[in-house]
Amino acid sequence: MAEEKAEAAAPAAEAGAEAPAKGGKGKLLAIVGVVVLLGGGAAAWFLGVIPHGGTKHEAEAKEETKQLEQPEVGALQALDPFIANLADEDGKRYLKATLQLEFFDAKVPDEFHSHLPLIRDLLLTLFTSKTFAEIRTPQGKTLLREEIVNRLNRAMRKDAVKAVYFTEFIVQ
Repeated sequence: MAEEKAEAAAPAAEAGAEAPAKGGKGKLLAIVGVVVLLGGGAAAWFLGVIPHGGTKHEAEAKEETKQLEQPEVGALQALDPFIANLADEDGKRYLKATLQLEFFDAKVPDEFHSHLPLIRDLLLTLFTSKTFAEIRTPQGKTLLREEIVNRLNRAMRKDAVKAVYFTEFIVQ
């Protein structure tokens, strides 16, 4: 009977020995998996796939984004106010407009001041050719701005004016 117990105990001991061995392999596999994941995460962080603060690359990217968001502003030149009759049939509508011109360069072109009488004449002629219906809507004002830029650039014989801003626009 002792032999039977020993034989019965031997398979049980072998099964018990295998169980911890399998548990040890599972633990080892889990540890290797965690190390691989941590290594992959560290590599992604180092290469910039995962964002992190204080790196030179991120600072450069933020600087480039700021430059894209904030366009360079050229020189601004205010013009004296314009008062003009509009081209409505009854002829009783008047426009008072004050403009600021933005140039592509950081300074106002030298030839601008020598062309100022021509520029004022072109703008007065343009304003008097418009009707109230043409300039009362935002789209009408946008078209007027584009016409002003085109006329001024033709008068100066180069693309100098970048944009026109109305600082006062009154129709009575």
